[in-house]
Amino acid sequence: MPSGTVPRDNYLVAVSSRRTSSGTIPTLKIVRLSDKRVIYPFTGCADMPLFEDAQAARLYAETYGWQLVDGDIAVPE
Repeated sequence: MPSGTVPRDNYLVAVSSRRTSSGTIPTLKIVRLSDKRVIYPFTGCADMPLFEDAQAARLYAETYGWQLVDGDIAVPE
């Protein structure tokens, strides 16, 4: 790992889902542990899409979450 690179284990990616009358919505929270900064959700972020089942919703949230982590590692605020 290059000097100054932050490892993925510096992030907490918490995923879940919630059922609505229209379908299942993924839930996601990402915290950068080194400074306790919440990376997601943030003000103005788009709504998560609806899914037919909880497993698909959680898989989407996890995949999206790690993409956001990789983006934060590449270009931290």
